Amino acid sequence: VRNNPKRSCQFNRTVLANCSGISDRFYGYDRGQPCILIKLNRVIGMLPGKDGQSPYVTCGAKREDSDKIGQLEYYPPNGTFNLMFYPYYGKKAQVNYTQPLVAVKFLNASLNTDINIECKINSNTLSAGSERDKFAGRVSF
Repeated sequence: VRNNPKRSCQFNRTVLANCSGISDRFYGYDRGQPCILIKLNRVIGMLPGKDGQSPYVTCGAKREDSDKIGQLEYYPPNGTFNLMFYPYYGKKAQVNYTQPLVAVKFLNASLNTDINIECKINSNTLSAGSERDKFAGRVSF
């Protein structure tokens, strides 16, 4: 924005559709189709939007659990952190900023079973497995 360069769009949770918590306050857990919400903290060296590419999330089962995970759905589609929510300059410069989220819905994961999941951020500016932090841009649960 020319007159206000420290401005970005407001995130609205309706883009999370079935995982927004608006129509399903239990986020799918009561039906065995849980939604996991993922936020993107600061990742050193990652610049959202370089070459016009938005960062996006992918999730998968770790090792022997690949047959237990089932099908996944991402909200917004493709698990994308839209560039309209960037840049973020801090809470003093952007008082009403709401951090964007991505939701992952597990459609038919094995019930009553431990499943090791890893989700990672994919970006053309994030190098895989840096020596400083080999887990940068990843979360396991």
